[in-house]
Amino acid sequence: MIVTIPTSTPYSEADVPLFDEHPLNELDQKAHTILGDKVVIKALAQQAAFQGLPRYVSEYLIAKFVKPETWKENLAKMQATVKELLPDLDHRELVKERLLSKGEVTLIDNVDAKIDLRGGQRFARVPTLQDSKVRVSPGLMEQHPGLLLGGLWGTVKIKYTPEIDAENPNELASFTPFQIGPPDLNFYREKRSQFTTDEWMALLLQSAGYSPAAFPERRTRLLLLTRLVALVERNANVMELGPRQTGKTFLLRNVSPRVFTISGGKTTPANLFVNLSTKAVGILGTRKVVVFDEIAHTTFGDEDATISTLKDYMESGQFSRGSMVFAADAGLVFAGNIDVDGNQPHPRYKHLFEPLPTQLIDSAFQDRMHAYIPGWEMPKITSAAVGKGVGFVTDYFGEVLVRLREDNHADRVRDVPLREGLTRRDQTSIERLGSGLVKLIYPDGKLTDAELLEVVTLACELRQRVHNQLCILAPGEFKPKLIAPVSVEKHMAPDLAK
Repeated sequence: MIVTIPTSTPYSEADVPLFDEHPLNELDQKAHTILGDKVVIKALAQQAAFQGLPRYVSEYLIAKFVKPETWKENLAKMQATVKELLPDLDHRELVKERLLSKGEVTLIDNVDAKIDLRGGQRFARVPTLQDSKVRVSPGLMEQHPGLLLGGLWGTVKIKYTPEIDAENPNELASFTPFQIGPPDLNFYREKRSQFTTDEWMALLLQSAGYSPAAFPERRTRLLLLTRLVALVERNANVMELGPRQTGKTFLLRNVSPRVFTISGGKTTPANLFVNLSTKAVGILGTRKVVVFDEIAHTTFGDEDATISTLKDYMESGQFSRGSMVFAADAGLVFAGNIDVDGNQPHPRYKHLFEPLPTQLIDSAFQDRMHAYIPGWEMPKITSAAVGKGVGFVTDYFGEVLVRLREDNHADRVRDVPLREGLTRRDQTSIERLGSGLVKLIYPDGKLTDAELLEVVTLACELRQRVHNQLCILAPGEFKPKLIAPVSVEKHMAPDLAK
């Protein structure tokens, strides 16, 4: 149902044109009233003005600079600024020419930094200039530590000063990041209590880029939100195989810059763990989630060493290279395609790991997987499924989810008695998945016994699907059993013995 802004809200009649063009439904209006500048109308971020920018950057700019009473003028100015400062690939040489002739240039770019201990210098990588050795002052690095943690989008001023360093003539003179400050988790938790569970789940989906109306069933919404568990829960290992175009990595790609996606291709111990030549820590140590997309087409350099190290990491949260040992909390997500027959995997598969690369079809590797999301239950993503209403500003939302890692609801999950015969890995899986879902849906920790049972049952089902495949892969080691709360007789991934 479409409603207008009532006169009791803090918005004036001058705001009406924005909401006429982007009308708010009841939940949109409620979110706008309660959450204020923490939310944004998602349709505005889909404007062509922001092509070339990640969505979390577009929404940051909209939330900061677009006002309801002058929204079209604000968007036009932003479009012109982005076009000027974010050049197309074929214009990069013109940018270098401007830098050379004028001595400085201002850009919008995704900048990251590295420390050169041998040379005692700090260098930034500025993709537009194709320069990975832009000098950075200690003060600027201290002011923006995010440059060392995977990089930041922002407005960057580069100065050309070959008189200081002829080999590395470019200098990062200033940097203004496109991100909010640390989010107030207490505010986030407190506001949760003003929404029903159904409203909150819909708001989360809208915040992640989905239209809740396209996914009316509660189970579908729960499964979609499970895709975010690896972001809120440390060291969660999740697999999802499903049909094409179901958005298996859509949520994670769009929600947070702390997520790194490997889309097929080759990965090596150097880029994943540690580069022994440079001593640089790889993506597992610098990101919160590593997504192996198109996993069927992923290859692993130094295969035995990479898979062995991954196994150790999935079990312990540590990895070693040479004499160096590192602890990390990045979750691993393995996503890929599986053929279906109707709304189930095609019966030709002997087990549900079959579409994976041969080296990953290993019981020791798969037993470390906490969840197998049934991607075949997910509908295909269409234009109608893309969120256009009110949701959390993506940058804010992504940072909140990462900081929720500090919470732990495993003790609450353990309050639900489970059936006998579960292994320690089964229990760990259920605790991590259950705790992650509680953080997402009930961040204030307030949920009924029935809601807790629903969360734990889903966590059991996702682990059950892993166990069922292990029974097929290694029947001598893994025997059929029901992974479920004592009060649950069956779920959507039933015991193979039944």
